[in-house]
Amino acid sequence: MLSNEEVDHVAELARLYVEDDEREEYRKHLYDILSEIKKIEDLDVEGETEMMISPCTNTNTYSNDSIGPMLSTSDVLANAKHTNGDFIVVPRVVADSEEI
Repeated sequence: MLSNEEVDHVAELARLYVEDDEREEYRKHLYDILSEIKKIEDLDVEGETEMMISPCTNTNTYSNDSIGPMLSTSDVLANAKHTNGDFIVVPRVVADSEEI
């Protein structure tokens, strides 16, 4: 079974705050996960089959980059809700480091 320190360490890596009364439940879940991983590690698959990267046989299709017709700056800005000069103004999606 995992120690309190190990459970706390995993919680810290996952950036989770674990209350004292939740620790036992986390310990059980982590033990179950590690037990399943141990079962996989114990399997003898040497020479059984080729390593499978993906269960699908899809292959990537690439095309040559080519320059096609482009919209003018004024056409693009005409469709924008908010602009500032030649730029489109969008809502901020990244927090300042102080806000985290």
